[in-house]
Amino acid sequence: MGDLPIPDQRLSSASHLILRASDRDTLAEILGDKYGAALTGAGHGDLPFFAQANRVQVGGVTLHYCRYDTPVDIAFSNMAGVRQLLCLTSQGRISSDGRQAEINADSTTIVPPDSSFQASYASGYQHIVTQFDVDALRRKAEAIVGYPQPGLFAMPMLEALATSARVRSRQISLSLARMLARETHIDMPLIEMGQALSSAFLIENLAGFADRLAEEPKSASVAAVKVLEDYIQANWNRPLTVEEIAAACGVSVRSVFARFKQHRGIAPLTYVRELRLDHAHRMLLCEEEDSVISVAMTCGFSSFGHFARRYRERFGELPSTTRARRPLVANR
Repeated sequence: MGDLPIPDQRLSSASHLILRASDRDTLAEILGDKYGAALTGAGHGDLPFFAQANRVQVGGVTLHYCRYDTPVDIAFSNMAGVRQLLCLTSQGRISSDGRQAEINADSTTIVPPDSSFQASYASGYQHIVTQFDVDALRRKAEAIVGYPQPGLFAMPMLEALATSARVRSRQISLSLARMLARETHIDMPLIEMGQALSSAFLIENLAGFADRLAEEPKSASVAAVKVLEDYIQANWNRPLTVEEIAAACGVSVRSVFARFKQHRGIAPLTYVRELRLDHAHRMLLCEEEDSVISVAMTCGFSSFGHFARRYRERFGELPSTTRARRPLVANR
């Protein structure tokens, strides 16, 4: 798993903190209060006791980060939503109704909705849990392919699954967690990444979904593509997902992708990004008071490094260089 991002200290920040305990009794009390769970075993004589959990909802997804420095055993009851456990360090095991699944750097598992299970985590265990609402997942799946999805959750549950086949959802989960751990963050990219995480989860776990997504929709005229472009241009400065664009224009997500590929040669969200870069370019040349960082944030870029790299790819210079030319342009 060396090609995947690794956890860093930012994930352990106090942002969105719901649990922090340095002794067994405190952990047991908070687990019962926050999760309705029971601590059935904890501690190791040679290790200092520490446990932490952070939780936040973004873009229709609830993201949980958990850390246990000593081994713990926890009984969870009637946990809502479909959950995927992505181990960051050490290893664990989930057991329910006579079934069990190992969790480590190479294996993840999916926990079905409204289920009760026993979790056993080894010392030094950290994971990110992505929690999806069942109905929201179904609506997303139907919006993407453009027709009803019977038997939506014909996906593997409570069994060891190869993390190598779920690289996209792991990458997005880690990126989201790191963004949310900052003292300040921007809502626009967070919401879009949350929606992207739901799509990645469906593609990587729902049987046959990737094949349905690849089905070729009917071709569309240039005028039909213009409707999509007009909607994006009118809403470039707010969170946008392909599902929203499709719903607003009365087509399926597959059609949105196909139309942009046919007439633009790029993905719809690439068009969104380039449009935002164009707005950033104009702002850097024309606005007097906005700094480069302020422009990047206004245009939906949470990472200045990412913004500068994409800006240079599009315009052949750094945003600071464009900004330095502003007085020359303004005085013409």
